[in-house]
Amino acid sequence: MIRKRLVNLSFAAFIMIAVVLVYSFAFPFEAGHPLQGLWFGLIITVTPFGIIAAWFGKQGREAAKLRGIAITGHLVLILFLFLYMTLGYVFFGV
Repeated sequence: MIRKRLVNLSFAAFIMIAVVLVYSFAFPFEAGHPLQGLWFGLIITVTPFGIIAAWFGKQGREAAKLRGIAITGHLVLILFLFLYMTLGYVFFGV
């Protein structure tokens, strides 16, 4: 029961981070606002726990799809952060 909840928690964390990321790029916060770097902090802190939670979650047929989406989503978020910090800085100066 707890292992199934781990997969659901990991998927919910991925959705939450993705929504915050899209919102902060669509409607940027003002400089100095406390929520300005929230998406960055969430990816750094929550994504590793989301990957671990999905990896050790239930491995049945019913949770396999959700588990794969959660792990892939968290890895894409880490890849996005890496590319944003390297290519975005080098080429676009963000």
